[in-house]
Amino acid sequence: MKILVSINAFKGAISTVLATDTTAQELLGFDFSVEKSYIADGGDGTVEVAATMGANLKYYDTYDPLMRPIKAPIAWFEKIAVIEMAKASGLALIKQEEKNPLKTTSFGTGVLIKKAIEEGAEEIILGIGGSATVDGGIGILEALNFKFLDAKGNPSWMGGESLQNIRTIVKSPINFPKITIASDVTNPLLGPNGASKVFGPQKGADPQMVEFLDDALAHFNDITKKYFNIDIADAQGAGAAGGIGGFASVYLNAQLKPGAELFMDLGNFNEKASESDVLITGEGALDKQTSCGKAPYRVAKRFKSINKNGLTIALSGSVLDRNTYEDAIDVALSIIHRPLSIKESIESTQSLLRLTTREVAKILLWSQAHNEFKVN
Repeated sequence: MKILVSINAFKGAISTVLATDTTAQELLGFDFSVEKSYIADGGDGTVEVAATMGANLKYYDTYDPLMRPIKAPIAWFEKIAVIEMAKASGLALIKQEEKNPLKTTSFGTGVLIKKAIEEGAEEIILGIGGSATVDGGIGILEALNFKFLDAKGNPSWMGGESLQNIRTIVKSPINFPKITIASDVTNPLLGPNGASKVFGPQKGADPQMVEFLDDALAHFNDITKKYFNIDIADAQGAGAAGGIGGFASVYLNAQLKPGAELFMDLGNFNEKASESDVLITGEGALDKQTSCGKAPYRVAKRFKSINKNGLTIALSGSVLDRNTYEDAIDVALSIIHRPLSIKESIESTQSLLRLTTREVAKILLWSQAHNEFKVN
């Protein structure tokens, strides 16, 4: 029996690489043939996954979401640059009390994009998960030499609060290379399922801020329509990373692609799946959002399309709404075996993952020994 392991990060606990390596190591202890396929959805850990595929990490001076100087990496596959927004403009870079999407900016990510262009990137893959911003990507665009001016002709680009004041746009003279945005978010820009109302609260927005930011993004969309004749209000994925998904497609001619699909292609997933009997995937939580394009669902769906008789198993901290993703995931298991606080669960994630993997391995061994599991 051959097992393919491809597990997404358990957010705030362990990375994609550590989760995948931990599970694979336990399975090898049971003498299974094991293959690994590191996965990323465009969020935290994207450049780390790129590095496992042979990319060269190079660090650059840039800025965090509050414009404090930091260094952040770009992963290079020769002339292809992989940039992770979370490394420059991510929630993990600021304290809880500093979260405020009226003030936080994506400028630092724009600096990295500009550095990549200056160094000759022919393609840029931008992972936009884990951002601390709801600024429509205006910070990125400012760093890339677009200009946004208020009624008095003054610059207006710092944070989500600036969007409401924009009256004039000056286009950038930069000739942009091919830009692909890796994201697993399908939300539109505006409304009850939009960037502000769905993602604003986790970035520090109170109810009043949420309404303000929704109106501000609507205004930015209206101004953008005047210059580009494109309306992204209801476009699928436009609400990703506080509106970057949509506005980057307009200003940078970027194309949105599910991060998991992108990294499966980069990691030669199809060949590995065709040679495997079982897939083990997972992430921090399985719920009704899983089937909306989360990495474990996409991995399992791809595995099933290649290997119709293969078994897909997902391991997670919490398992809810099984009926919404059971078309792709055959078995969903929680790694939590006893009552634990959130803090304890996070601190124990790796050991819990080890224990659950061992139990899965025993079941697979028993099934194989009793001919209950039919390999391809």
